[in-house]
Amino acid sequence: MSVKAIRAMLIVGVLALGSGSALAQNAEVIKRGKDLATAADCVACHTGDPSKPFAGGDSIETPFGVIYGTNITPDKETGIGNWSDDDFVRAVREGVAPGRVHLYPAMPYPSFVKMSRADVLAIKAYLCSLPAIHQTNRETTVPFPFNQRWLMVFWNWLNLKGGELTPDPGHDQTWNRGRYLVEALAHCGECHTPRNVTEGVETSHNLGSGNLETWLAFNVTSDRNAGIGGWSEDEIAEYLLAGNVAGKASASGPMAQAIENSLQYLPETDLRAIAVYMKATAAIPDGSTRPRYAWGQPRRLLRQNLSDDRGEALFLGNCATCHGADGAGLGKGLGSYPSLFHHSSVGAADPRNLITVVLHGVDRKMTGVNVFMPSFADALDDRATATLVNYVREQFGNGSTDVTAEDVGRLRKGGAANITPLLVGTGVAAAVIIIIVIAVIVYLFRRRHAHVAAGT
Repeated sequence: MSVKAIRAMLIVGVLALGSGSALAQNAEVIKRGKDLATAADCVACHTGDPSKPFAGGDSIETPFGVIYGTNITPDKETGIGNWSDDDFVRAVREGVAPGRVHLYPAMPYPSFVKMSRADVLAIKAYLCSLPAIHQTNRETTVPFPFNQRWLMVFWNWLNLKGGELTPDPGHDQTWNRGRYLVEALAHCGECHTPRNVTEGVETSHNLGSGNLETWLAFNVTSDRNAGIGGWSEDEIAEYLLAGNVAGKASASGPMAQAIENSLQYLPETDLRAIAVYMKATAAIPDGSTRPRYAWGQPRRLLRQNLSDDRGEALFLGNCATCHGADGAGLGKGLGSYPSLFHHSSVGAADPRNLITVVLHGVDRKMTGVNVFMPSFADALDDRATATLVNYVREQFGNGSTDVTAEDVGRLRKGGAANITPLLVGTGVAAAVIIIIVIAVIVYLFRRRHAHVAAGT
């Protein structure tokens, strides 16, 4: 064999080794991107049809109208196939898609702005490794002036704060990982933090409970009564993994969805990191005299009157089969039916989670088991539902019996009043008021920067 032939074989071998190394490296990035996309629960908003993952179409109800998740598959016409790395990073962290299209903050970019560029691009690598699905994005339906996306420039100025999180040298690696997951990747504050008048998160009350219309995202700060300060790190990690901790809580609604799609798949080290960080958060009290889960006892006979008899009959006819005649629950393990006493939703001062669970049930798909409770919306009218909920709260919760049929009716229809009818009714007047507010914000913004430029 000639020297020339040997040299050519060596070059081919080196190139093959390099190619193999690049492929392995790319596969590692894609795997990391998949894990990150799972932790960020991207599928929740970007998958309307489970047979078309990440092709968009899922609806998100807001006070301003319905917003639809977009196609983020690598399709070049309807997805992100033609997006550059910078395009994708700007959309995820700043809420601005190619063509200077401003996204609504139903996309949690105020939290994702804290993610590292490398993590965002790993998610892009994973999405672009999936099959392209050609599915046109559904049109978001919000009224004027909220359909003017350029107005998000001012919203971002008010609410898009901070940047990429960097490790805090005052804390260990586990705490820093937990902070990154809670504050950025898993965006817990988007649900569990109250909103200001512009619907931006109220950072001064981080994780201090959030209004989700028909649901209340509970206070998850370290406060022992208002929050989860009385939970151990093991219990927090167990809840995130399984959605159930005996004597504390069981997940339903949006939290059940987050566990189903995302949290149950996180490695134990990440669940532990979240628990460590949350136990160390600043406590935000709310006047509670004991934890939500500390209320209640097994079923006891109430004073005998017509109202009590009706509530007891509803309980025995609709709840006792699964939760036990004494309310102590049935079974053990992931597929068990939880106790109604020493349960956060039953003991909470705000009854909306309990009402909504009765109306809509629970369907939490865990690995190996489906945790299910049927909806009673068709079986019970508003008055019967209120009577049942009051009975459950009096018997197993904090003793309150103030739920009315009107409360149930409002939650059955979707919670707080939507702003859209107000705009339709008030027409141009409402739009003018909003535009005036925006003009004032612009004026203040320019004035502020003028003072900074002048050194005042």
